[in-house]
Amino acid sequence: MLSIRAQWTVEETEDGPAVESELLRAGKAGDREALAQLLALHKRPLLALCHGILGHAENAEDAVQETFLRALRALPGFRGDAAFRTWLFRIAVNVCLRSKAARHPTEPWDEERTGLWPDSASPEAIALRRLRVLEALHALPRRHRALLLLKVLEGWSVAEIGQALGWSPIRVQNELSRARRTLLEWRQREANEGEER
Repeated sequence: MLSIRAQWTVEETEDGPAVESELLRAGKAGDREALAQLLALHKRPLLALCHGILGHAENAEDAVQETFLRALRALPGFRGDAAFRTWLFRIAVNVCLRSKAARHPTEPWDEERTGLWPDSASPEAIALRRLRVLEALHALPRRHRALLLLKVLEGWSVAEIGQALGWSPIRVQNELSRARRTLLEWRQREANEGEER
């Protein structure tokens, strides 16, 4: 049996894909400890993604649990056409988007955790920038918000995002471009409103 520190992500281990593959094989064979370790490898990035889409830590934790439940139920049918991580994140995005559609939008993500603020910024400047970023993210459709979170927060490539969402790389690039354009338009409106004040 493999022994892995649960707080690590797959990318943080030297042999991440090999370890993940071994845990997946053992988990499919019925090893519950391997399944627990496999899911633990992805918990932290999944929480960040779900929190970014849903806006609240409690909702994100619920979404991650629902993602794990769905993944465990579907694991016998996992063929390995995509990486396990990609498959798991696709489940999470779908869970979050369905959950988000059932509720009204809430605060989208904790920017202080993402390192957007310089250490020397005053608390007032941080609060003001946080409010502006939250407002900008609210201006985005849910799918665009998910795309940006996968690309910017998680550092996924266009190919990985396309595979996770079942889109072609060109569609991913087009949707990312639309999301960025929406943010740019929002920023220009903000600048114009600031000049009028």
